[in-house]
Amino acid sequence: MRIVTDQLNTHISKQAAKYDIPIFWWPAVDGGTYGAKLQYVQKHYANGFQGKGNFVFCILGDKEPVQTMAARELTSKNGKKFHRLYKCRKPVKQYYIYFHDEILGGPCYLKISSYLPFPCEFYFNGHNYIRHQLDQKGMSYKMKDNAFTETDDPQALQEAAQQINGRLVQQRIDYWMNRFFKFDKGKYSTRSKYLKHEWYLSQVEVCSNLIFKSSRFSTNLFERLIDKFSRVGWPDSIAQIFSKRPARSISKTFRRLYDNNACIKHWFRGNSIKQYNKTGYLIRTETTINNPKSLGLQKPVLYLQAYLWFGLGCNNRLLDCCADVDVTSICEGQTDIFKKPVTDHLDKTVTPPDLRKERQFELCEELLKPKYSLHGFKTADIANALPHYFRNSTQIRYELKKLIVRGVVQKKKSQSFYEVTQLGWKWLWTSITSITYFENPIISKTFQNEVLQTLAQPSLFEEGYDLIQQGLSRITQELALNL
Repeated sequence: MRIVTDQLNTHISKQAAKYDIPIFWWPAVDGGTYGAKLQYVQKHYANGFQGKGNFVFCILGDKEPVQTMAARELTSKNGKKFHRLYKCRKPVKQYYIYFHDEILGGPCYLKISSYLPFPCEFYFNGHNYIRHQLDQKGMSYKMKDNAFTETDDPQALQEAAQQINGRLVQQRIDYWMNRFFKFDKGKYSTRSKYLKHEWYLSQVEVCSNLIFKSSRFSTNLFERLIDKFSRVGWPDSIAQIFSKRPARSISKTFRRLYDNNACIKHWFRGNSIKQYNKTGYLIRTETTINNPKSLGLQKPVLYLQAYLWFGLGCNNRLLDCCADVDVTSICEGQTDIFKKPVTDHLDKTVTPPDLRKERQFELCEELLKPKYSLHGFKTADIANALPHYFRNSTQIRYELKKLIVRGVVQKKKSQSFYEVTQLGWKWLWTSITSITYFENPIISKTFQNEVLQTLAQPSLFEEGYDLIQQGLSRITQELALNL
């Protein structure tokens, strides 16, 4: 066993010398013992790579505990000594061969264990394959990390994703194995035709991306999704997403950080589906298949495309649930200017209007009166209408300035009159109505047990939002009629 290990090591060393491939001992490089090898190769070799064809970036050596074979010398009852092979788990030298593949793109890697039974591992990223196909067709696109955010032909992108199949991947694995998994015999390297590997799918990730023009809307929407679908991981619910029978003892949901972003993840029979806001304006839904047998899938690599369609089905079923969210009640952040200080044309900070103050509230309510909509108003008109709240025009101008810098009130051209803008009317109506008929009654009301039970059920949030929208709409209509 030691002889064949030495022959394998020699062959890989000769290949590295022949093609000028650098070999590094992983614990000695800046990645460290527990660093990410793929990130190291991406940073030092793959970023900015413009080459074509098959090109090996580097080879990283490391020691990892794996299932392997060992020989032990035993003595029989007759006193004769003999050797016996047995299975064990012990640290073995591993070769991580990173390369750019002429079909799959890169970086990919082939991991070869240097000791019997020579377990191997192959990795590639489907996004790199799609990017490689688009480059060959001369199509323009934009990517953020490993997500496509813009392309000239979305249909071509979908077709490229569907072209990934097990037979194609198996062919590329065979090519790289025939190149590196051989045993040096001195003048040549060879491998017995009986020494073959059976390739199985270990982990497959299938993602679906929703891209938004507004990052603020995307963030607010994802927060609503977390509130509403934190209970998807319950056995009955998650079983519907995976289209299988419930597994009550091995399903769960938890929240965590993924690339410093909030992520909600649901587990089912060793498989998972997660959802997170990847880049601020891209919500990704991703199914990870680790236990294909529990989902009725076959493990050989030739069944790769079946994993694609099954993963897309899970993603679509979860996104169908997300479609139930009422996006009309999601704010894109326009009201932030009414809650945070802003600067005027002289770079002076102007505090936001505070409707908890009676004087500011009365001013806003006065500006909604129809008599000001036609000819506008002057500070003298406000002083005459609200003598109990403003002692002089300086106080009026101070409160008006908070509205002017935010576009609620503007001065008419070549006139000394002010008028309320269209944005101002919307904000004033919403704010006054919300405080008078919604916030104050709720704050003053004592919550009963029934109300608390309703708030504890995220599945009823959406119904509550709908009722609020309907109530505010009806109140606004009634107020308009009364005025």
